[in-house]
Amino acid sequence: MKIQTAVASLSLLILFSSISVASDVNMNPGLWKWTAVLDMPGMPMQLPPTSYTTCITKANFVPKDSKLGQTCETIDLKTEGDRVSWSITCTQQAGVTKSQGNITYHGDTAEGVIQVSVEGMQMNSKTTGIRLGHCEK
Repeated sequence: MKIQTAVASLSLLILFSSISVASDVNMNPGLWKWTAVLDMPGMPMQLPPTSYTTCITKANFVPKDSKLGQTCETIDLKTEGDRVSWSITCTQQAGVTKSQGNITYHGDTAEGVIQVSVEGMQMNSKTTGIRLGHCEK
């Protein structure tokens, strides 16, 4: 009986400590501007950088370019220190987009790498972020 109690207590401790760790990522919530430099293998020239803004919160660390008609599901989300990694699948009229990546936050800045697969095409993205201020309500 003591072993079962110890295992249950340890399980709860691990669960609560992982929740606590996720909220300890060095990221200041707010409106963030993300800039991605895309690299498509086999492409003869460099694509121009793309930018978008999105609200990042302690509950939602993953930068997503919100597009109408797109439904996204986060498959896997992990935090290790200030690094957040994920896998996401998005469905829209044009098809399915899958991405996996990681971002390391540094308070008001961030950088990372995202791999995107769209209908058989592979893209890699070096992504940087900067906090612009508070999110609009």
